[in-house]
Amino acid sequence: MSREVQSSIVQKSVTVINLLANHKGRLSQTEIAQATGFNKSSTHRILSILMGQELVEYDERDRTYSTGPLLISWARAAWEKMDLSLVKDQDLRDLATETGMNVALGVRIEHTVTFIRTNIPHPYRLAVKEGGQSELHNTAVGKVFLAHMTKEERDAYFKVAELEKFTETTLTKRRDIEAVLEDIRSKGFAVSDREEFYQVVGIAAPIFDHDGRILAAISLWIPLRVSSLDDLLACAPILLNKTNEVSARFGQLTG
Repeated sequence: MSREVQSSIVQKSVTVINLLANHKGRLSQTEIAQATGFNKSSTHRILSILMGQELVEYDERDRTYSTGPLLISWARAAWEKMDLSLVKDQDLRDLATETGMNVALGVRIEHTVTFIRTNIPHPYRLAVKEGGQSELHNTAVGKVFLAHMTKEERDAYFKVAELEKFTETTLTKRRDIEAVLEDIRSKGFAVSDREEFYQVVGIAAPIFDHDGRILAAISLWIPLRVSSLDDLLACAPILLNKTNEVSARFGQLTG
């Protein structure tokens, strides 16, 4: 196999993985081909290769594809290299039990959030799962990361970010997003009020290391059919207590 052919396969494989990682649900082969611009045979071949490596998972019931277990394990490996193993599964279970809300732990990878651990007592079919990605500008976790970026980092982000309008409440202008960041730093947590999905609200707070650098963020979120935004906001002190507790494990001095 020539080097050019190998390079083409790698590039196409990355394109498919990136598509599935960023999509909110599962995709059929036809949908993948349409989104990537690859022909049917090429799409089938790439999917077969990725399935063989457990980078893509196939659901025979509805003939759809999603990210596979190996991709999730890579995300976790990267997470463990950042020593985020100090954030325990029990922390998420405790939050879910005490608040009654869904819980997710997210890290920033470039200009997106990757969710690496979850505890979901109230599932919502469109919400991302472990290993899934979401945008920064319309999620509570994402806005926490934006709030704690340097100005240079935010300039780089806004230079390339598409700021897609997911719902009527999604903020899509830099000045509007910047206006809420100081409030996030002051209160210690961010809010997403139906900005990613019409029926979902969320809050998130940061985890810091000993130098005050943000490592990750924990979010509480809930479908509105289960609970209200006011109910969720009432859980903010519990969330902040937990993120302060976890930050202290990394040497962060909390008041």
